[in-house]
Amino acid sequence: MRSARLRSVLAPLVLILLSFLSVLVHVPGNTALSPIDEFVYVDYLEKVPTEFVVTQGEPTGDYARGEWLCKGVRLVQDPRPAECAAFTAAAEPTVDWPFAGKTSADIYTPLYFAVTWVLAQPFRLLGVSDLADAGSYAGAIWLSAGMLFLFAALRRIGVGRVLAVSLGAVLIATPAVFWSSTYVSTDAPSLAVGAALLWLAVRIMQGRSGRIALLAVSFLGVLLKVQNILAVALVGLALIGHALSSAWRRRRDETGGGWFWRTLATRDVITAVLAVILSAAGQVVWLAVRAAVSSGPSPDQGVGAPLTVAAIVREALKFLPAAATDPTGGANSIALVIAGTIVSWISIMGVLWLTVAGREGTPEVWIARSALVVSVIGGPLLVASTVLVSGYYFQLPVRYGIALIPAFLLAASVVLKDRRGVVRSFAAISGLVYLAALAGT
Repeated sequence: MRSARLRSVLAPLVLILLSFLSVLVHVPGNTALSPIDEFVYVDYLEKVPTEFVVTQGEPTGDYARGEWLCKGVRLVQDPRPAECAAFTAAAEPTVDWPFAGKTSADIYTPLYFAVTWVLAQPFRLLGVSDLADAGSYAGAIWLSAGMLFLFAALRRIGVGRVLAVSLGAVLIATPAVFWSSTYVSTDAPSLAVGAALLWLAVRIMQGRSGRIALLAVSFLGVLLKVQNILAVALVGLALIGHALSSAWRRRRDETGGGWFWRTLATRDVITAVLAVILSAAGQVVWLAVRAAVSSGPSPDQGVGAPLTVAAIVREALKFLPAAATDPTGGANSIALVIAGTIVSWISIMGVLWLTVAGREGTPEVWIARSALVVSVIGGPLLVASTVLVSGYYFQLPVRYGIALIPAFLLAASVVLKDRRGVVRSFAAISGLVYLAALAGT
C-alpha cells in the first residue's frame, strides 16, 4: 500500500522538480530582457500594487525604463552603461524609448500580472531583489501547474507514468517553454490553462465531474491571455463531437433527427457552448473597460503587414507543427531546437494518426480531431479578431498556440503508449535532451 502510494506521487514530484530546476538554472543566465515584450510586461508587473490596471496610451514607468537601459534586450539591444548610470542618478538621458515611450501591454487584463506579482513575493523574501527576476522565477509555478495538469490528463486515458514524465521533460526543454517560463511573459500560464481544460474535458467525456470547473478555467484562462481561447474552442468542440457520436451510436432504430436535437440540449454540449460564450464575453467586457479608462492612442509597434490569401494560409498551417518551436527566430541552443522538433513531429504524428485511425468514440480521438480543426482555423480566426479590434493585421507568433500543445501531446501519447520499446527509447532521449537544455541557451 505504501509503495503504491509512493509511486502515485513520485512522478508528479519529478515533474515539479524538473520545472523548478529548469527555471532556477536559466533565469540567472537571462541577464537581458526578453525581446518578446518583456519590457512592457515588467512595467505592468511593477505597477500592480499602485495602479493595478495599465491604461491604453500610458507612458512606461521608471522601473521598466531602467531595466531596459541597464539590462538591454536580448537579440535587440546591448546594455547602455552611460545612460544607465545617468538614469540611476535620476538624470533623464536622451533616449528614444521603445514604442514612443508608451506601453503596449494595455491590451492585457491585470490578471496575469497580479497573480505573478503575488507569486513573486516569496522569491523576494528569499533574497531576489529585482522584481523582474522574481517574476521570472514565478514562471516555475506556472510551469509546474501545467505539467501536473498534463500528467493528470495523460493518466486519465491510461498513459503510463514513464511516458507521461518523459513527455513533460521534453516539453520543458522546448523553446516555447524556455521563453515563456524563464522571463516575465503573458505566455507563462498558457500551458497550465490548456492542460487544465484538457484534463477537465477528458473527465467529463468519461462521465466524471468537472463542468463548473471547466467553465471557470475557460473564463479565467482567456482573461489571462485572449489567445487561450483556442484551447477553450478545442475542448468545447471535443465535448460536442463526443456527445454527438455517443448519441449516434445509442440511437438504435430511432428514425428522424430527434436524437440530434436532444443531444444539443445535454449538459456536455451546453457546457461546451457556455465555455466559449463566457470566455468571449469576459474579453468583450475587458475591451469595454480598457476603452473607458484609456489615456490615449496605442503606440505604433511597426508590426503591420499586408493581409493576403497567402498570409491566411500561413496562419492556418502554423500552430500544429510550430507551437513548441522558437518564437524568436533563432536564439536557442541545439538542445532546445531538438526538443522543439521532437514535440512538433510527435504532435503531427499523434493528431493525424488518431484523426484517421483512432478508436471511434473515445475522448482522445475527439480531442485529436478537435486539435486538428482548431489548429487550422484558429489562426485565421485570431487574425480576424485582431483586425476587428486593432484595425490591422500582423503575423501571429507561433507562441499563440502554446495552449494547444497539451492536446497535441495527448494525441501523441496514445500512439506511443503501447509500444514498450519505443517508450523506453523516448524516455532516454527525453532525459538527455532535458539535461542538455539545462547546459545553456
